[in-house]
Amino acid sequence: MTIGRQFKLLRRERGLTLKMAAHGILSVSSLSKFENGTSQLAADRFFLLLDQLNLDWDVFAKPRSRDKQPFLQRYLAAARHADVQELASILRQLPLANVNQRLLLHLTLHNDAPERFSILPHEQSQAQSLLMTTADWSLLLRLIAVQLAKIIGLDELSQLIAAFSNQIQRPNTPQDHFNLANRTFLTAVLRYVAAGKLTEARNALNLIGQATVGDLGIEFQIACVKRLLMIYSSDKVVALQGRQEFLQLKKMLAQLGAPAWTATWLPAIERLAAAKGCSQEA
Repeated sequence: MTIGRQFKLLRRERGLTLKMAAHGILSVSSLSKFENGTSQLAADRFFLLLDQLNLDWDVFAKPRSRDKQPFLQRYLAAARHADVQELASILRQLPLANVNQRLLLHLTLHNDAPERFSILPHEQSQAQSLLMTTADWSLLLRLIAVQLAKIIGLDELSQLIAAFSNQIQRPNTPQDHFNLANRTFLTAVLRYVAAGKLTEARNALNLIGQATVGDLGIEFQIACVKRLLMIYSSDKVVALQGRQEFLQLKKMLAQLGAPAWTATWLPAIERLAAAKGCSQEA
C-alpha cells in the first residue's frame, strides 16, 4: 500500500474531508493526487499534513531503522524539532564523500547548539561559494542558504538574499521553496534590525512577495516582524501603533497555547522591541 493510500485511510478514519485535511497546506487537487498515487509531495508538505491530522511518521514507516531513511527525510524531521542529538547522529553516519550534506549538518548544528558545535571559516566560505556559483539550487542548497543566513557577514548577507530572491523567480518554483526563502528573508530582517540597518531590513522584508502557505509559524513571524519595523519608525504615532499591534499578536499566540514553533523566533523579536522601548525612554 502506498503512503498516499495509507494517508487517505487515516484521514477518513478521522472523519476529515480532503478540503479539511489540505486546509492551509496545499490544494485539494494536489492532496487527492497524492492519495491516489499519481503524484508525490515535498517532505515538508507531508510533515505539515501529519501535524494537521496529529499523526506521527512512524505510522507510515516500515519497521526499519531510521538510519535507512533518506537523508532529507531524517534531516527535516530532526531540524524541525531542533533535535541536536539526532542531527549529530546523522552526521556521524554520513560518508565523508557526502560533502554538501555534511556541510548542511555542520551549519545546522552550529546554529542550534553553538556552545557545542563550531563552524570553521573555510566551511562558511565553501557554503557561500557553492550557492553563488550554482545556477539552479536544489532543496539541499536552499536548506544550506537558510542556515547560512544566520551566521554570514552582513555584507555577504545582502548578496545571499538577493541570490535566493532570484531563485524563486524561476517558473514553477515549488511552494516549499518560497517558504524556505521567506525564512531566510526574515532572518535577514532581524539581523539588520539588530545592527541598526533599518533600510536594509525593510528591503529584505519586501522580498517576501508570495504568501507562505501551510506554515502558520512563518505567517505569524512575518506579521510580528512588520510590527517590529513599525516600532523602529521615527514617526511616534506609527511606533506606538506597531507596539500595540505587536502586543495583540502576542496575545493571539498565547491563546494558541504558546506553540513550540514560536520559541525559535519570538524571543528575538521581543528583545529587539524591548531594546527600542528602552532607548526611547532614555
